[in-house]
Amino acid sequence: MITRDDFWILADDTRLETEYVADRKLHYLQIAPLETLQNICLQYRYFIQEYPNNLGVLVSKLPYGKMKSLMAQILAEELGEGDNKLTHLRLFDDFLLSIGIREDALENSINQENTALLNEIKQLTIHKSPAYAIGLCGMGGECLCQIYLTNMYKNLLKNPYIKDNKKTIDWEFWNIHVGDADVTHRKLVRQGINEIVDVDLACVSDLAAGYQKAKQNWDTFWGNIYRISAPQLQEAMTFA
Repeated sequence: MITRDDFWILADDTRLETEYVADRKLHYLQIAPLETLQNICLQYRYFIQEYPNNLGVLVSKLPYGKMKSLMAQILAEELGEGDNKLTHLRLFDDFLLSIGIREDALENSINQENTALLNEIKQLTIHKSPAYAIGLCGMGGECLCQIYLTNMYKNLLKNPYIKDNKKTIDWEFWNIHVGDADVTHRKLVRQGINEIVDVDLACVSDLAAGYQKAKQNWDTFWGNIYRISAPQLQEAMTFA
């Protein structure tokens, strides 16, 4: 049986690998033409759109305790604490509009392969065990996602279009997601998981399986984005 310490070794190794892969994938944003840059950012929108729904399912599945409360807190933040203008989806849309994406393109431009992938995540969150859903949605959606966001932001800032238009771009979404709040969330997620594992050690295998599936999903998600938005780059690179 996998132990709690084994799981955190796996999680730390996966995080390091994800940091390397994310940096390699998102480095292209530094030189991407505007249309390609817009398409890549637009595709990321659809994960942000689906994430709160999966969090809601996860919250409903969890036992009372730190993890349930934390996931509910993160869900409330995603939904703007009741203010529709402050939902993280609305803030990201504000960013997209400020880099020249038309509003009528926001809802109907998703890569169909990622539609299937996001639907699979939803179904797994609904039907798998709470521990699996924590690894998939809680850790995958919060901790691994933050790695991609940080690298996305870092490389966006070096793009010529972004540099030339920095003062007119809406940065509020990024101010939230590349600051201290996400680092704090990651630490609290770890504490909440430890509380659950201390009660039920047998759940660690499901937790690890969900987390590894989340890592696979992110690799696939970005591979799909580049296959559609930057096929010339997809042909030149092999994504892990």
